[in-house]
Amino acid sequence: MKEKDMEKANSNPQDIVIIGAGFVGVATAMWLQKSGHKVTLIDPEPFEKGAYFGNACTIATYANIPVGTPSTIKNIPKLLFSPQSPLSLSWSYLPKLTPWLLRFAWASRPSQVASISHQLGVLLSHAQSALAPLIETAKGEDLVAKNGTLYLYGSEAGFMKAKSDIQLRRLSGIPVTKLTKAEISDLEPQLNPVYKRGLFFDNAQHLLSPLNLLQRMGASVIAKGGQIITNKALGIERVDAHKLKVLLQGSSVLADKVVVAAGAWSKDLARQAGDQLPLDTEQGYHLMYNAQQQLLQRPVGWADAGVYLTPMNDGLRAAGTVELAGLNNPINPRRLEIISGAVNDLLPQLKNYDSQWTGFRPSMPDSKPVIGRSSKDGGIFYAFGHGHIGVTLSGITGKLISEFIDNKAPSVDISAFAPGRF
Repeated sequence: MKEKDMEKANSNPQDIVIIGAGFVGVATAMWLQKSGHKVTLIDPEPFEKGAYFGNACTIATYANIPVGTPSTIKNIPKLLFSPQSPLSLSWSYLPKLTPWLLRFAWASRPSQVASISHQLGVLLSHAQSALAPLIETAKGEDLVAKNGTLYLYGSEAGFMKAKSDIQLRRLSGIPVTKLTKAEISDLEPQLNPVYKRGLFFDNAQHLLSPLNLLQRMGASVIAKGGQIITNKALGIERVDAHKLKVLLQGSSVLADKVVVAAGAWSKDLARQAGDQLPLDTEQGYHLMYNAQQQLLQRPVGWADAGVYLTPMNDGLRAAGTVELAGLNNPINPRRLEIISGAVNDLLPQLKNYDSQWTGFRPSMPDSKPVIGRSSKDGGIFYAFGHGHIGVTLSGITGKLISEFIDNKAPSVDISAFAPGRF
């Protein structure tokens, strides 16, 4: 779809404040502008080094498998006691996390996993078509690579355990190809052949610089009359039947509608609006190996460590592992060791990394984002909780929020993602 085909006149343009200037917030702003609305983004550190900066760079349209599965629940003791597990829990944070974990366990039942994977698969099937026009508008096509994504297994037993995931993907119409060791080597000859089998997602894409793309999208918002306020949103108040007030540090801003897209920091804002939503955080990490992007042609996932290696404009990024420890957890050196160990396994020619990063992903216990209208205030909308697929689902999330605000039937049935599901 061309940009000119998306521009629409609006007989009822509104002032929309979007809290959060990550990919979801900026994509929402772009869709609202295309529908004729005036937008203001609020973020304490717009276009700095949040989750949108540190991600694995994948547009992962294949990522319909929830984090919680029967296998995950079976491995809970390992998660608690093994420092080498790709997913770890903090003992000190465990009491606060327990209600979230109970919902996580409930969502990890086989019947729920099948339902969640289908629901995510439907949403993901619209991801590229809703994001591509925004990338075009922002003139960011040069930052998107279309070489597919590899996911590798270090043993035949590990590959066999992925059988149910493969089936769930195929049931959702997601193309996936099984690869032999020789076929993997043909695709990525620089890899150390410690793998046994692999999967190839031919339709997957990845970003060569997520931050650069987000900056271009933000510049597009400003060029079309949008505003970005560098400040922290402290709360939302109803002024009267038609107006809301977003409270900031030292000031406030009025709006006809408010969209909460503040990622891992969205929970308190939703609570102040009257919605108790079980959002928590996954702390992720990455290491950068500067000027080493030529070693790989595409993102390579390593199932044994929960790590992705992705070639970017600046070098090779190794990102992954998940730590459930809240928003105040310092960098955990063991997480960095897992990532560097995975790099040493797959690309032993890389000895030392050049920089490290940690950040927080917004995580819902059922692995589904919250998209829709507040159950308490019809002027507040939620767009958060995307976990590992915020970039991937940013375009379709923004489009759906725009449709909600315009009182149009959503282009995707998103009742499964509504705030009221909890």
